[in-house]
Amino acid sequence: MHNLEEIKQRSASDNELVVCYTDAMALLSIYELSHTKVLGWEGWMKYKNGNIGHSKKYQGTVDLSALPKTSAITLCKSTIMQAFTEWQEKPEASEASLLFCITTNT
Repeated sequence: MHNLEEIKQRSASDNELVVCYTDAMALLSIYELSHTKVLGWEGWMKYKNGNIGHSKKYQGTVDLSALPKTSAITLCKSTIMQAFTEWQEKPEASEASLLFCITTNT
């Protein structure tokens, strides 16, 4: 089981949770068991030189605050999985990796 603090330490951003696919899925599982409401996600890219930026192709979700918590998490999991699978087959940028910025109510 992944630890929330360990995942936060691996975030590519000091201000937001921007993590790899494995950590994103672990975060969503952690949030499922807590009182944290997931508001959505957006795709970020990390380039080989260490720079990060927003993905143009993987915009993520709109604000999911109106959905029940479990529905929002289920939607995030399925759309993150879809984006990751697509990226593996045809990356938006060959010199980058796809990261996921998870937004919550905390």
